[in-house]
Amino acid sequence: MMDRKQAIQQMDKHLEVCKTCSLKLDKRWAHPSYNRLQKHCNEKCPTGKELRKVADDLDQIVKDKRKKKGMIA
Repeated sequence: MMDRKQAIQQMDKHLEVCKTCSLKLDKRWAHPSYNRLQKHCNEKCPTGKELRKVADDLDQIVKDKRKKKGMIA
């Protein structure tokens, strides 16, 4: 399990790859009425899958930290 700072660095690294993705640069795919890009990123793209894992880790880190402080997560 990584800490918050590491998780954010990992996300930034993956997002750099996403910025050069040919599908994201295609205006037709990126249009809000299409849900295909999101599905592709979450299920087929290896970078998207890794990004999803890191995001889940980060979410868990934040919840644990809040729980430790006595806040409602």
